[in-house]
Amino acid sequence: MRLWALAATVGLLAAPTATAQAPTARSVAGAPPELTAGRGASVPFVEHEAEDGLTDGEIIGPDRRFGSLPAEASGRRAVRLTPGRSAGFVLDAPADAFTVRYAVPDAADCRAGDARLAVRVDGRPAGTLALTPCFSWYYGEYPFTHEVDGPGAHHAFDHARQRLERIAPAGARVELTLEEGGAPWAVIDVADFERMGAEPAPPPDALSVLDFGADPTGAQPSLDAIQAAIDAGRRSRRPVWLAPGEYRVDGHLIVDRVELVGAGPWRSVLRGDGVGVYGRHARDGGSRSVTLRDFAVIGEVTRREDHVQTNGVGGALSDSLVENLFIQHTKVGVWLDGPMDRITLRRLVILDQAADGLNLHGGVTNALVEDVFVRNVGDDGLAMWSHPTPNAGVIFRRNTVIAPVLANGIAVYGGRDIGVFDNVVADTLTRGGGVHLGARFDATPFEGEITLRGNTLLRGGSIDPVWKFGVGAVWLYALDRPIDQAVIRLSDTTVIDSTDAALQVLGPQSIAGVSVEGLTVRGAASVIQIRAPGEAVLRNVTAEDLSGPAIDDHAPAFTLIDGGGARGWRPQARPGHKP
Repeated sequence: MRLWALAATVGLLAAPTATAQAPTARSVAGAPPELTAGRGASVPFVEHEAEDGLTDGEIIGPDRRFGSLPAEASGRRAVRLTPGRSAGFVLDAPADAFTVRYAVPDAADCRAGDARLAVRVDGRPAGTLALTPCFSWYYGEYPFTHEVDGPGAHHAFDHARQRLERIAPAGARVELTLEEGGAPWAVIDVADFERMGAEPAPPPDALSVLDFGADPTGAQPSLDAIQAAIDAGRRSRRPVWLAPGEYRVDGHLIVDRVELVGAGPWRSVLRGDGVGVYGRHARDGGSRSVTLRDFAVIGEVTRREDHVQTNGVGGALSDSLVENLFIQHTKVGVWLDGPMDRITLRRLVILDQAADGLNLHGGVTNALVEDVFVRNVGDDGLAMWSHPTPNAGVIFRRNTVIAPVLANGIAVYGGRDIGVFDNVVADTLTRGGGVHLGARFDATPFEGEITLRGNTLLRGGSIDPVWKFGVGAVWLYALDRPIDQAVIRLSDTTVIDSTDAALQVLGPQSIAGVSVEGLTVRGAASVIQIRAPGEAVLRNVTAEDLSGPAIDDHAPAFTLIDGGGARGWRPQARPGHKP
Protein backbone atom coordinates (compact mmCIF):
# COMPACT_ATOMS: atom_id res chain seq x y z
CA MET A 1 0.00 0.00 0.00
CA ARG A 2 1.33 3.46 -0.85
CA LEU A 3 2.10 5.83 2.03
CA TRP A 4 -0.66 8.26 1.09
CA ALA A 5 -3.24 5.49 1.08
CA LEU A 6 -1.97 4.24 4.44
CA ALA A 7 -2.24 7.74 5.88
CA ALA A 8 -5.84 8.09 4.77
CA THR A 9 -6.69 4.67 6.21
CA VAL A 10 -5.15 4.85 9.67
CA GLY A 11 -5.04 8.61 10.28
CA LEU A 12 -1.31 9.23 10.45
CA LEU A 13 -1.93 12.97 10.04
CA ALA A 14 -3.93 13.30 13.21
CA ALA A 15 -1.11 13.53 15.78
CA PRO A 16 2.57 12.72 16.35
CA THR A 17 3.30 9.07 16.93
CA ALA A 18 6.20 7.29 18.55
CA THR A 19 6.58 5.05 15.53
CA ALA A 20 9.08 6.25 12.95
CA GLN A 21 7.62 6.78 9.51
CA ALA A 22 9.39 6.12 6.24
CA PRO A 23 10.64 9.33 4.59
CA THR A 24 8.64 10.66 1.67
CA ALA A 25 10.38 9.58 -1.52
CA ARG A 26 12.81 12.05 -3.06
CA SER A 27 12.02 13.12 -6.58
CA VAL A 28 13.36 14.89 -9.61
CA ALA A 29 10.43 16.07 -11.69
CA GLY A 30 8.18 13.35 -10.37
CA ALA A 31 10.72 10.61 -11.05
CA PRO A 32 13.20 8.70 -8.87
CA PRO A 33 16.49 10.64 -8.71
CA GLU A 34 18.46 7.69 -10.08
CA LEU A 35 16.59 8.07 -13.37
CA THR A 36 18.37 11.38 -14.00
CA ALA A 37 21.61 10.77 -12.11
CA GLY A 38 24.45 12.89 -13.45
CA ARG A 39 22.07 15.16 -15.34
CA GLY A 40 20.17 18.28 -14.43
CA ALA A 41 20.88 21.04 -11.95
CA SER A 42 22.62 20.55 -8.63
CA VAL A 43 20.19 22.27 -6.23
CA PRO A 44 20.21 23.04 -2.49
CA PHE A 45 16.82 21.46 -1.88
CA VAL A 46 15.14 18.06 -2.02
CA GLU A 47 11.96 17.69 -4.07
CA HIS A 48 9.09 15.74 -2.53
CA GLU A 49 5.96 15.14 -4.61
CA ALA A 50 2.75 15.63 -2.62
CA GLU A 51 1.11 12.55 -4.14
CA ASP A 52 3.93 10.41 -2.75
CA GLY A 53 3.53 11.79 0.78
CA LEU A 54 0.97 11.44 3.55
CA THR A 55 -2.44 12.87 2.72
CA ASP A 56 -6.13 12.56 3.38
CA GLY A 57 -6.81 14.64 0.27
CA GLU A 58 -7.60 13.52 -3.27
CA ILE A 59 -4.87 12.39 -5.67
CA ILE A 60 -5.54 13.99 -9.07
CA GLY A 61 -4.04 12.87 -12.39
CA PRO A 62 -2.25 11.74 -14.35
CA ASP A 63 -3.58 13.94 -17.15
CA ARG A 64 -2.04 15.85 -20.07
CA ARG A 65 -5.06 17.77 -21.33
CA PHE A 66 -4.33 21.47 -21.69
CA GLY A 67 -6.37 23.35 -19.10
CA SER A 68 -6.44 20.57 -16.53
CA LEU A 69 -4.59 21.03 -13.25
CA PRO A 70 -2.66 17.75 -13.27
CA ALA A 71 -1.42 18.46 -16.81
CA GLU A 72 0.60 21.36 -15.36
CA ALA A 73 1.78 19.43 -12.31
CA SER A 74 5.26 18.04 -11.86
CA GLY A 75 4.89 14.36 -12.75
CA ARG A 76 1.33 15.12 -13.99
CA ARG A 77 -0.14 14.30 -10.56
CA ALA A 78 -0.89 16.33 -7.44
CA VAL A 79 -3.05 16.40 -4.28
CA ARG A 80 -6.31 18.32 -3.99
CA LEU A 81 -7.21 19.52 -0.51
CA THR A 82 -10.49 20.85 0.83
CA PRO A 83 -10.58 22.81 4.11
CA GLY A 84 -9.32 20.71 6.98
CA ARG A 85 -7.48 18.25 4.72
CA SER A 86 -3.70 17.94 4.73
CA ALA A 87 -0.69 17.01 2.67
CA GLY A 88 2.26 15.73 4.68
CA PHE A 89 5.92 15.01 4.07
CA VAL A 90 8.35 12.98 6.16
CA LEU A 91 11.78 14.54 5.79
CA ASP A 92 14.75 12.42 4.82
CA ALA A 93 17.16 15.26 5.64
CA PRO A 94 17.05 18.21 8.08
CA ALA A 95 15.36 21.38 6.82
CA ASP A 96 14.60 24.87 8.04
CA ALA A 97 13.01 26.28 4.88
CA PHE A 98 10.72 25.01 2.16
CA THR A 99 8.95 26.06 -1.03
CA VAL A 100 5.54 24.70 -2.07
CA ARG A 101 4.05 24.69 -5.56
CA TYR A 102 0.28 25.10 -5.30
CA ALA A 103 -2.90 26.18 -7.08
CA VAL A 104 -6.05 27.81 -5.68
CA PRO A 105 -9.19 28.89 -7.57
CA ASP A 106 -9.09 32.16 -9.49
CA ALA A 107 -11.16 35.17 -8.49
CA ALA A 108 -12.20 38.37 -10.28
CA ASP A 109 -10.54 40.33 -7.49
CA CYS A 110 -7.55 38.08 -7.00
CA ARG A 111 -7.14 38.90 -3.31
CA ALA A 112 -10.62 37.57 -2.72
CA GLY A 113 -9.17 34.16 -3.63
CA ASP A 114 -6.42 34.19 -0.99
CA ALA A 115 -6.08 31.17 1.28
CA ARG A 116 -3.78 29.88 4.00
CA LEU A 117 -2.08 26.63 4.83
CA ALA A 118 -1.45 25.85 8.47
CA VAL A 119 2.05 24.43 8.87
CA ARG A 120 2.79 21.84 11.54
CA VAL A 121 6.01 20.00 12.28
CA ASP A 122 5.43 16.73 14.16
CA GLY A 123 2.01 18.03 15.12
CA ARG A 124 3.22 21.34 16.56
CA PRO A 125 2.19 24.65 14.93
CA ALA A 126 4.98 26.14 12.80
CA GLY A 127 3.29 29.11 11.15
CA THR A 128 1.01 29.66 8.19
CA LEU A 129 1.70 29.84 4.48
CA ALA A 130 -0.21 32.44 2.45
CA LEU A 131 -1.61 31.35 -0.93
CA THR A 132 -3.00 33.61 -3.65
CA PRO A 133 -4.26 33.35 -7.25
CA CYS A 134 -2.84 36.80 -8.09
CA PHE A 135 0.20 35.46 -9.96
CA SER A 136 -1.51 32.61 -11.79
CA TRP A 137 -4.48 31.91 -14.07
CA TYR A 138 -3.90 33.24 -17.58
CA TYR A 139 -6.55 33.04 -20.29
CA GLY A 140 -7.12 33.35 -24.03
CA GLU A 141 -4.53 33.28 -26.79
CA TYR A 142 -0.95 34.55 -26.89
CA PRO A 143 0.17 36.88 -25.33
CA PHE A 144 -2.65 35.96 -22.90
CA THR A 145 -4.51 38.03 -20.34
CA HIS A 146 -5.47 37.82 -16.71
CA GLU A 147 -9.18 38.36 -17.36
CA VAL A 148 -11.30 35.73 -15.65
CA ASP A 149 -13.88 35.53 -18.43
CA GLY A 150 -11.39 34.56 -21.15
CA PRO A 151 -11.17 31.02 -22.58
CA GLY A 152 -8.36 28.50 -22.18
CA ALA A 153 -7.36 28.77 -18.52
CA HIS A 154 -3.75 27.79 -17.82
CA HIS A 155 -0.75 28.82 -15.70
CA ALA A 156 -2.70 27.65 -12.66
CA PHE A 157 0.21 27.11 -10.26
CA ASP A 158 2.35 29.40 -8.14
CA HIS A 159 4.97 28.93 -5.40
CA ALA A 160 5.07 30.06 -1.78
CA ARG A 161 8.04 29.73 0.52
CA GLN A 162 8.43 29.55 4.28
CA ARG A 163 11.24 29.65 6.82
CA LEU A 164 10.95 27.51 9.95
CA GLU A 165 11.92 28.90 13.36
CA ARG A 166 14.03 25.84 14.08
CA ILE A 167 15.60 23.03 12.10
CA ALA A 168 13.25 20.11 11.51
CA PRO A 169 15.33 16.93 11.76
CA ALA A 170 15.33 14.01 9.40
CA GLY A 171 12.23 11.94 10.13
CA ALA A 172 10.14 14.98 11.07
CA ARG A 173 6.66 15.15 9.59
CA VAL A 174 5.72 18.47 7.98
CA GLU A 175 1.97 18.87 7.44
CA LEU A 176 0.19 21.48 5.35
CA THR A 177 -3.53 21.86 6.16
CA LEU A 178 -5.91 24.06 4.19
CA GLU A 179 -7.57 26.41 6.65
CA GLU A 180 -11.28 27.16 6.77
CA GLY A 181 -12.63 30.50 5.63
CA GLY A 182 -10.59 30.92 2.44
CA ALA A 183 -10.46 29.07 -0.86
CA PRO A 184 -12.75 26.05 -1.22
CA TRP A 185 -9.79 23.97 -2.37
CA ALA A 186 -6.05 24.03 -2.92
CA VAL A 187 -3.89 21.71 -5.01
CA ILE A 188 -0.44 20.87 -3.67
CA ASP A 189 2.01 19.69 -6.31
CA VAL A 190 5.49 19.47 -4.85
CA ALA A 191 7.49 20.77 -1.87
CA ASP A 192 11.22 21.58 -1.86
CA PHE A 193 12.90 21.27 1.56
CA GLU A 194 16.34 22.68 2.34
CA ARG A 195 18.78 23.99 4.93
CA MET A 196 19.57 27.70 4.73
CA GLY A 197 22.95 27.20 6.37
CA ALA A 198 24.74 29.60 8.67
CA GLU A 199 24.39 33.31 8.00
CA PRO A 200 27.51 34.46 6.14
CA ALA A 201 29.67 37.42 7.07
CA PRO A 202 29.91 40.41 4.74
CA PRO A 203 32.74 40.34 2.19
CA PRO A 204 35.91 42.02 3.45
CA ASP A 205 35.90 45.79 3.01
CA ALA A 206 32.30 45.77 1.76
CA LEU A 207 29.98 48.76 1.70
CA SER A 208 26.66 47.96 3.40
CA VAL A 209 23.44 49.18 1.84
CA LEU A 210 22.28 49.94 5.39
CA ASP A 211 24.87 52.70 5.65
CA PHE A 212 23.23 54.41 2.66
CA GLY A 213 19.75 54.36 4.22
CA ALA A 214 18.24 51.17 2.81
CA ASP A 215 15.36 49.85 4.94
CA PRO A 216 15.66 46.08 5.64
CA THR A 217 12.07 45.92 6.92
CA GLY A 218 10.59 46.88 3.54
CA ALA A 219 8.49 49.62 5.10
CA GLN A 220 10.25 52.38 3.16
CA PRO A 221 11.45 52.39 -0.47
CA SER A 222 15.11 51.44 -0.83
CA LEU A 223 15.77 51.83 -4.56
CA ASP A 224 17.68 55.11 -4.27
CA ALA A 225 19.66 54.00 -1.22
CA ILE A 226 20.78 50.72 -2.76
CA GLN A 227 21.62 52.45 -6.04
CA ALA A 228 23.76 54.95 -4.11
CA ALA A 229 25.60 52.06 -2.47
CA ILE A 230 26.13 50.38 -5.86
CA ASP A 231 27.47 53.60 -7.36
CA ALA A 232 29.84 54.08 -4.42
CA GLY A 233 31.00 50.49 -4.74
CA ARG A 234 31.80 51.04 -8.41
CA ARG A 235 33.78 54.21 -7.69
CA SER A 236 35.70 52.71 -4.76
CA ARG A 237 36.03 49.20 -6.26
CA ARG A 238 34.57 47.74 -3.07
CA PRO A 239 31.88 45.04 -2.92
CA VAL A 240 28.37 46.06 -1.90
CA TRP A 241 26.77 44.07 0.92
CA LEU A 242 23.03 43.48 0.68
CA ALA A 243 22.61 42.85 4.39
CA PRO A 244 19.85 40.47 5.54
CA GLY A 245 16.45 42.02 5.04
CA GLU A 246 13.56 42.49 2.65
CA TYR A 247 14.04 45.67 0.65
CA ARG A 248 11.34 47.49 -1.28
CA VAL A 249 12.71 48.20 -4.76
CA ASP A 250 10.14 49.47 -7.29
CA GLY A 251 12.34 49.74 -10.36
CA HIS A 252 15.74 48.89 -11.80
CA LEU A 253 19.06 48.85 -10.02
CA ILE A 254 21.77 49.64 -12.59
CA VAL A 255 25.05 47.80 -12.14
CA ASP A 256 28.43 48.24 -13.85
CA ARG A 257 31.90 47.20 -12.66
CA VAL A 258 30.59 46.27 -9.23
CA GLU A 259 29.91 43.27 -6.99
CA LEU A 260 26.50 43.06 -5.29
CA VAL A 261 26.37 40.21 -2.79
CA GLY A 262 23.74 39.18 -0.26
CA ALA A 263 23.44 36.82 2.67
CA GLY A 264 21.67 34.17 0.59
CA PRO A 265 18.34 34.02 -1.27
CA TRP A 266 16.39 33.34 1.92
CA ARG A 267 17.90 36.26 3.86
CA SER A 268 18.53 39.08 1.36
CA VAL A 269 15.48 39.88 -0.76
CA LEU A 270 14.73 42.62 -3.28
CA ARG A 271 10.97 42.87 -3.66
CA GLY A 272 8.80 45.30 -5.59
CA ASP A 273 6.78 46.40 -8.59
CA GLY A 274 9.17 46.33 -11.54
CA VAL A 275 12.14 45.22 -9.46
CA GLY A 276 15.18 44.17 -11.48
CA VAL A 277 18.97 44.31 -11.54
CA TYR A 278 20.12 45.55 -14.95
CA GLY A 279 23.32 46.17 -16.81
CA ARG A 280 23.45 49.18 -19.08
CA HIS A 281 21.89 48.67 -22.50
CA ALA A 282 24.27 47.48 -25.21
CA ARG A 283 23.60 50.61 -27.27
CA ASP A 284 24.99 52.62 -24.34
CA GLY A 285 28.09 50.48 -24.14
CA GLY A 286 26.72 47.78 -21.86
CA SER A 287 28.10 46.86 -18.45
CA ARG A 288 31.05 44.65 -17.57
CA SER A 289 32.86 43.10 -14.63
CA VAL A 290 29.64 42.66 -12.64
CA THR A 291 29.06 40.04 -9.96
CA LEU A 292 25.53 39.39 -8.67
CA ARG A 293 25.20 36.65 -6.09
CA ASP A 294 23.41 35.31 -3.05
CA PHE A 295 20.10 37.17 -2.98
CA ALA A 296 16.49 36.97 -4.19
CA VAL A 297 14.56 39.11 -6.67
CA ILE A 298 10.79 38.82 -6.20
CA GLY A 299 8.56 40.92 -8.42
CA GLU A 300 4.86 41.63 -8.66
CA VAL A 301 4.18 40.85 -12.33
CA THR A 302 0.64 39.54 -12.76
CA ARG A 303 0.33 39.69 -16.56
CA ARG A 304 2.51 39.25 -19.62
CA GLU A 305 3.40 42.51 -21.39
CA ASP A 306 6.20 41.82 -23.82
CA HIS A 307 7.19 45.47 -24.35
CA VAL A 308 7.67 46.20 -20.64
CA GLN A 309 11.09 45.78 -18.97
CA THR A 310 10.09 43.87 -15.85
CA ASN A 311 12.74 41.14 -15.85
CA GLY A 312 14.64 39.96 -12.81
CA VAL A 313 18.07 40.47 -14.41
CA GLY A 314 18.51 42.38 -17.65
CA GLY A 315 20.62 44.58 -19.88
CA ALA A 316 24.07 43.66 -21.18
CA LEU A 317 26.62 42.13 -18.79
CA SER A 318 30.03 41.27 -20.24
CA ASP A 319 32.84 39.59 -18.25
CA SER A 320 30.31 38.96 -15.50
CA LEU A 321 29.01 36.36 -13.03
CA VAL A 322 25.41 35.86 -11.88
CA GLU A 323 25.27 33.20 -9.16
CA ASN A 324 22.92 31.81 -6.52
CA LEU A 325 19.88 33.99 -7.14
CA PHE A 326 16.23 33.15 -6.49
CA ILE A 327 14.00 34.93 -9.02
CA GLN A 328 10.19 34.87 -8.88
CA HIS A 329 7.19 36.79 -10.24
CA THR A 330 9.03 38.82 -12.85
CA LYS A 331 8.26 38.78 -16.58
CA VAL A 332 11.45 36.87 -17.49
CA GLY A 333 13.85 35.68 -14.84
CA VAL A 334 16.95 36.63 -16.85
CA TRP A 335 16.76 38.39 -20.23
CA LEU A 336 20.11 39.63 -21.53
CA ASP A 337 20.40 41.69 -24.71
CA GLY A 338 23.67 41.64 -26.62
CA PRO A 339 26.03 42.29 -28.11
CA MET A 340 27.89 41.16 -24.99
CA ASP A 341 30.67 38.68 -24.30
CA ARG A 342 31.69 36.28 -21.54
CA ILE A 343 29.14 35.69 -18.84
CA THR A 344 28.51 32.80 -16.46
CA LEU A 345 25.08 32.22 -14.94
CA ARG A 346 24.90 29.40 -12.42
CA ARG A 347 22.96 28.08 -9.44
CA LEU A 348 19.84 30.10 -10.17
CA VAL A 349 16.32 29.13 -9.10
CA ILE A 350 13.74 30.71 -11.40
CA LEU A 351 10.03 30.23 -10.63
CA ASP A 352 6.67 31.62 -11.73
CA GLN A 353 7.59 33.82 -14.67
CA ALA A 354 5.02 35.40 -16.97
CA ALA A 355 7.24 34.52 -19.96
CA ASP A 356 10.66 32.81 -20.32
CA GLY A 357 12.79 31.60 -17.48
CA LEU A 358 16.04 32.75 -19.11
CA ASN A 359 16.75 34.12 -22.58
CA LEU A 360 20.07 35.16 -24.12
CA HIS A 361 19.15 37.49 -26.97
CA GLY A 362 21.01 38.97 -29.89
CA GLY A 363 24.77 38.60 -29.97
CA VAL A 364 25.51 36.95 -26.63
CA THR A 365 28.84 35.18 -27.00
CA ASN A 366 30.93 32.84 -24.86
CA ALA A 367 28.23 32.31 -22.25
CA LEU A 368 27.75 29.44 -19.80
CA VAL A 369 24.44 28.64 -18.12
CA GLU A 370 24.74 25.80 -15.61
CA ASP A 371 22.97 24.37 -12.55
CA VAL A 372 19.91 26.53 -13.19
CA PHE A 373 16.56 25.23 -11.95
CA VAL A 374 13.40 26.49 -13.69
CA ARG A 375 9.81 25.58 -12.87
CA ASN A 376 6.41 26.99 -13.79
CA VAL A 377 7.30 29.59 -16.38
CA GLY A 378 5.00 31.03 -19.05
CA ASP A 379 7.20 30.38 -22.09
CA ASP A 380 10.53 28.67 -22.90
CA GLY A 381 12.34 27.58 -19.77
CA LEU A 382 15.83 28.32 -21.12
CA ALA A 383 16.29 29.98 -24.50
CA MET A 384 18.88 31.61 -26.72
CA TRP A 385 17.57 33.78 -29.54
CA SER A 386 19.96 34.91 -32.26
CA HIS A 387 18.20 38.06 -33.36
CA PRO A 388 19.22 40.31 -35.02
CA THR A 389 22.82 39.15 -34.54
CA PRO A 390 23.96 35.58 -33.81
CA ASN A 391 24.73 34.15 -30.44
CA ALA A 392 27.93 32.10 -30.48
CA GLY A 393 29.82 29.84 -28.13
CA VAL A 394 26.88 29.46 -25.73
CA ILE A 395 26.56 26.40 -23.49
CA PHE A 396 23.53 25.26 -21.48
CA ARG A 397 24.88 22.59 -19.12
CA ARG A 398 23.36 20.61 -16.23
CA ASN A 399 20.12 22.54 -15.92
CA THR A 400 16.62 21.40 -14.95
CA VAL A 401 13.39 22.73 -16.46
CA ILE A 402 10.07 21.48 -15.12
CA ALA A 403 6.54 22.32 -16.24
CA PRO A 404 6.83 25.29 -18.57
CA VAL A 405 3.18 26.06 -19.27
CA LEU A 406 3.88 27.13 -22.86
CA ALA A 407 6.53 26.30 -25.48
CA ASN A 408 9.75 24.43 -24.74
CA GLY A 409 11.96 23.33 -21.93
CA ILE A 410 15.11 24.43 -23.79
CA ALA A 411 14.97 26.34 -27.07
CA VAL A 412 17.73 27.46 -29.43
CA TYR A 413 16.74 29.90 -32.17
CA GLY A 414 19.69 30.13 -34.56
CA GLY A 415 23.30 30.78 -33.62
CA ARG A 416 26.79 29.40 -34.08
CA ASP A 417 28.63 26.70 -32.12
CA ILE A 418 26.02 25.98 -29.46
CA GLY A 419 26.06 23.22 -26.81
CA VAL A 420 23.14 21.80 -24.80
CA PHE A 421 24.60 19.21 -22.43
CA ASP A 422 23.36 17.01 -19.56
CA ASN A 423 20.07 18.79 -18.90
CA VAL A 424 16.75 17.47 -17.58
CA VAL A 425 13.46 18.70 -19.03
CA ALA A 426 10.07 17.50 -17.84
CA ASP A 427 6.36 18.02 -18.35
CA THR A 428 6.07 20.32 -21.33
CA LEU A 429 2.43 21.28 -21.86
CA THR A 430 1.54 22.91 -25.18
CA ARG A 431 3.02 24.43 -28.37
CA GLY A 432 6.46 23.05 -27.69
CA GLY A 433 8.59 20.14 -26.62
CA GLY A 434 11.59 19.27 -24.52
CA VAL A 435 14.57 20.52 -26.57
CA HIS A 436 13.95 22.62 -29.67
CA LEU A 437 16.05 23.96 -32.54
CA GLY A 438 14.02 26.57 -34.39
CA ALA A 439 14.70 28.52 -37.56
CA ARG A 440 11.94 30.95 -36.68
CA PHE A 441 11.24 34.33 -35.07
CA ASP A 442 13.55 35.91 -37.66
CA ALA A 443 16.58 34.22 -36.09
CA THR A 444 19.95 34.10 -37.80
CA PRO A 445 20.95 30.75 -39.39
CA PHE A 446 22.33 27.81 -37.47
CA GLU A 447 26.06 27.63 -38.19
CA GLY A 448 29.11 25.70 -37.04
CA GLU A 449 28.39 22.79 -34.68
CA ILE A 450 25.14 22.49 -32.73
CA THR A 451 25.54 19.73 -30.14
CA LEU A 452 22.73 18.25 -28.04
CA ARG A 453 24.30 15.65 -25.75
CA GLY A 454 23.43 13.79 -22.58
CA ASN A 455 19.93 15.23 -22.06
CA THR A 456 17.02 13.44 -20.39
CA LEU A 457 13.48 14.40 -21.38
CA LEU A 458 10.62 13.21 -19.15
CA ARG A 459 7.07 13.43 -20.42
CA GLY A 460 8.21 15.85 -23.12
CA GLY A 461 6.53 16.92 -26.33
CA SER A 462 2.91 18.03 -26.57
CA ILE A 463 -0.13 18.09 -28.82
CA ASP A 464 -0.29 21.44 -30.58
CA PRO A 465 -3.87 22.79 -30.49
CA VAL A 466 -3.43 24.84 -33.68
CA TRP A 467 -1.62 22.26 -35.80
CA LYS A 468 -3.74 19.40 -34.44
CA PHE A 469 -0.72 17.09 -34.33
CA GLY A 470 2.03 16.34 -31.87
CA VAL A 471 5.33 18.05 -31.19
CA GLY A 472 8.37 15.88 -30.47
CA ALA A 473 10.35 15.66 -27.25
CA VAL A 474 13.26 16.81 -29.46
CA TRP A 475 12.15 18.82 -32.48
CA LEU A 476 13.70 20.80 -35.29
CA TYR A 477 11.54 23.37 -37.07
CA ALA A 478 12.68 24.98 -40.34
CA LEU A 479 10.09 27.72 -40.75
CA ASP A 480 11.83 30.95 -41.82
CA ARG A 481 14.85 29.37 -43.50
CA PRO A 482 16.47 25.94 -44.01
CA ILE A 483 18.43 24.30 -41.24
CA ASP A 484 21.26 23.05 -43.44
CA GLN A 485 24.34 25.20 -42.76
CA ALA A 486 25.37 23.58 -39.46
CA VAL A 487 26.47 20.18 -38.27
CA ILE A 488 23.79 19.08 -35.80
CA ARG A 489 24.72 16.26 -33.44
CA LEU A 490 22.19 14.65 -31.12
CA SER A 491 23.78 12.02 -28.88
CA ASP A 492 23.40 10.10 -25.61
CA THR A 493 19.81 11.34 -25.24
CA THR A 494 17.06 9.67 -23.21
CA VAL A 495 13.39 10.25 -23.97
CA ILE A 496 10.94 8.85 -21.41
CA ASP A 497 7.15 8.80 -21.83
CA SER A 498 6.95 11.39 -24.59
CA THR A 499 3.52 12.81 -25.32
CA ASP A 500 4.14 12.27 -29.03
CA ALA A 501 7.28 11.48 -31.07
CA ALA A 502 10.71 11.22 -29.49
CA LEU A 503 12.26 13.14 -32.41
CA GLN A 504 10.59 15.38 -34.97
CA VAL A 505 11.67 17.29 -38.09
CA LEU A 506 9.13 19.88 -39.20
CA GLY A 507 8.76 22.72 -41.63
CA PRO A 508 8.48 23.86 -45.21
CA GLN A 509 12.26 24.36 -45.44
CA SER A 510 14.93 21.67 -45.60
CA ILE A 511 16.59 20.14 -42.53
CA ALA A 512 19.94 18.44 -43.18
CA GLY A 513 23.26 17.70 -41.55
CA VAL A 514 21.57 15.93 -38.62
CA SER A 515 23.32 13.01 -36.94
CA VAL A 516 21.65 11.00 -34.17
CA GLU A 517 23.96 8.73 -32.16
CA GLY A 518 22.75 6.92 -29.07
CA LEU A 519 19.08 7.80 -28.57
CA THR A 520 17.11 5.80 -25.99
CA VAL A 521 13.32 5.97 -26.22
CA ARG A 522 11.22 4.53 -23.39
CA GLY A 523 7.67 5.31 -24.34
CA ALA A 524 6.64 7.53 -27.27
CA ALA A 525 4.27 7.61 -30.22
CA SER A 526 7.20 7.04 -32.60
CA VAL A 527 10.96 7.21 -32.80
CA ILE A 528 10.82 9.97 -35.43
CA GLN A 529 8.03 12.02 -36.97
CA ILE A 530 8.95 13.40 -40.39
CA ARG A 531 7.24 16.56 -41.61
CA ALA A 532 10.04 18.29 -43.55
CA PRO A 533 12.33 17.61 -46.52
CA GLY A 534 15.98 16.90 -45.84
CA GLU A 535 18.25 14.19 -44.48
CA ALA A 536 19.37 12.64 -41.19
CA VAL A 537 21.27 9.58 -40.03
CA LEU A 538 20.12 7.51 -37.04
CA ARG A 539 22.64 5.23 -35.35
CA ASN A 540 22.36 3.13 -32.18
CA VAL A 541 18.76 4.04 -31.41
CA THR A 542 16.95 1.89 -28.84
CA ALA A 543 13.18 2.03 -28.53
CA GLU A 544 10.51 0.39 -26.40
CA ASP A 545 6.82 0.99 -25.70
CA LEU A 546 6.03 2.77 -28.94
CA SER A 547 2.32 3.45 -29.36
CA GLY A 548 2.53 3.99 -33.14
CA PRO A 549 4.81 3.32 -36.10
CA ALA A 550 8.50 3.74 -35.40
CA ILE A 551 8.71 6.17 -38.33
CA ASP A 552 5.72 8.50 -38.57
CA ASP A 553 6.26 9.62 -42.14
CA HIS A 554 4.54 12.67 -43.64
CA ALA A 555 7.31 13.89 -45.99
CA PRO A 556 8.71 11.38 -48.51
CA ALA A 557 11.32 13.96 -49.60
CA PHE A 558 13.21 13.35 -46.36
CA THR A 559 16.09 10.85 -46.58
CA LEU A 560 16.48 8.79 -43.44
CA ILE A 561 19.81 6.94 -43.29
CA ASP A 562 20.02 3.82 -41.15
CA GLY A 563 23.43 3.92 -39.49
CA GLY A 564 22.89 0.59 -37.76
CA GLY A 565 22.53 -0.43 -34.14
CA ALA A 566 18.73 -0.18 -33.98
CA ARG A 567 17.32 -2.11 -31.02
CA GLY A 568 13.68 -2.72 -30.23
CA TRP A 569 12.48 -1.34 -33.56
CA ARG A 570 13.20 -1.80 -37.24
CA PRO A 571 13.89 1.11 -39.62
CA GLN A 572 11.35 -0.01 -42.22
CA ALA A 573 11.71 0.58 -45.94
CA ARG A 574 10.23 3.89 -47.11
CA PRO A 575 10.80 6.39 -49.91
CA GLY A 576 14.07 8.12 -49.18
CA HIS A 577 15.19 5.43 -46.72
CA LYS A 578 18.81 4.31 -47.01
CA PRO A 579 19.73 1.12 -45.17
